[in-house]
Amino acid sequence: MNCVFGIFDVLGFTSFCENCEPHAAEKVLKIIDDFETEIPRLVWQELDPENKVPQEKKDMVTSRLRWLTFSDTVFMAMPLEADDKPDTVKFNLIFFTMLVAYINRRMFEIGLPMRGAIHVGEVTVSRRCFAGKAIVEAHRLGEKVQVATTVVSEAADAFFIQTCPPGTGLNTFFKSAIIECDLPTKTSGMEKIKTLCWFFLHLGHLPPFVIPGDLKVYITEKFTDHGKVLVDEAKNKVANTEKLFRDWIAVNKLDYHELSLKVPPSSPSLNPKV
Repeated sequence: MNCVFGIFDVLGFTSFCENCEPHAAEKVLKIIDDFETEIPRLVWQELDPENKVPQEKKDMVTSRLRWLTFSDTVFMAMPLEADDKPDTVKFNLIFFTMLVAYINRRMFEIGLPMRGAIHVGEVTVSRRCFAGKAIVEAHRLGEKVQVATTVVSEAADAFFIQTCPPGTGLNTFFKSAIIECDLPTKTSGMEKIKTLCWFFLHLGHLPPFVIPGDLKVYITEKFTDHGKVLVDEAKNKVANTEKLFRDWIAVNKLDYHELSLKVPPSSPSLNPKV
């Protein structure tokens, strides 16, 4: 299927498995298991606060999502059908982007920072497995950055802009949510790469994320939660993640982006034709 998708790895998962007490691990894994129902519900609260969209339409959009979670890998995709109307595609991209941003936030909050990538392309998905060249491209892109973040491929970013061109409210949404930053990579030193910012995410009744006063302490605690132990490479990821978060804050303060992930009420996409 042709789709926009995200593939993410949990950083420090081996250390989590080795050191986390079984009862604590069960609680954490239960949170992850609930993502498939909890996160779409929160997104709908934000996109349809007055509950005007019929439930059957909500169910149709939500049921299109493909989820797979196993070991330290999370995969989520939104199919792109050839006969989808333009407003349907726009809405589905907004819906998908908000889902991914919230997954990033929740995983960080529960002490399992993720690293991954959003990409577009042909993917084969069964009940329990996935395959395809696009999967490999996305995995390589996410794996090369030395920071806990979701990066956005050039192909995905171009597709977002093509679907929601400049001058539209939804284009502002993507410009606000996707921020280009200098990221350290394994092969080429610092590289300018688009990142998905979740700091200023607002969803339904969910309280906004409170940016900690001491980012270094906060990030270190999340990387070492559940008994995880930092080795040298992980220590570098802590420092790199702190720099990325400060870059997100700086961009927002400079008003280059108004980082509200709310869709304008006047958007025709709020009544998705599916």
